[in-house]
Amino acid sequence: MSCGEAASSLRADLTETERDEMAASRTGLCAICRKASPAHVDHCHETGRVRGVLCFNCNSAIGKLGDAPDTTRRATAYLEGNAWKPTLVAPGVCRLPS
Repeated sequence: MSCGEAASSLRADLTETERDEMAASRTGLCAICRKASPAHVDHCHETGRVRGVLCFNCNSAIGKLGDAPDTTRRATAYLEGNAWKPTLVAPGVCRLPS
């Protein structure tokens, strides 16, 4: 199932009322930034499972990071000042951080 197909089926399966109830369960704020109104249904691009509702910026951001938790963790470490650094284990051989 392509991302577009998953998004279409989600929009058909999740009513506006259900979306609003999900948002209300999170105090009416985006689950990530906790600032903006969550109007966008977030879903897993592999399974189509609805994860929740996010604001446009946060939904777009995790999509641009490939919906990948490891990439998101590296982005967080970078923002917190712990830049990604490989460890030199032998001349010309680096181990990537896990």
